[in-house]
Amino acid sequence: MYTYCMRTGRSIKFLATKVRARLKRLGRCGPFVAGSLNRVEHTGKSGTVSVSYLLTFKEKGKTRTVYVPKDMVPEVEQWVKQYREVKKLMAEISRFNVGIIRRYVFEKRAADRARER
Repeated sequence: MYTYCMRTGRSIKFLATKVRARLKRLGRCGPFVAGSLNRVEHTGKSGTVSVSYLLTFKEKGKTRTVYVPKDMVPEVEQWVKQYREVKKLMAEISRFNVGIIRRYVFEKRAADRARER
């Protein structure tokens, strides 16, 4: 069973255009960081609440946490958002490239069968 491009009939040229568009968008992405920004509330003995921010990420299979100063929070939020966009674009590029491979194989086999006739 052929997936994606075989069902939709997308050409290699069409898929390559999609890849180029995603690569262009990927090139416009700014700084990024893989992780999650977490807001943590601390209640003191007197009942006062203080807020801090932590960036949580994986490093060599272990969860790590880094304190993020409040004045850096907007910037780090943007970095986390950019990482999600980069990850999404990379997945789309990969999916389109797999479609190109499948379409190429399909067309090559069809051409070989046509020559055999």
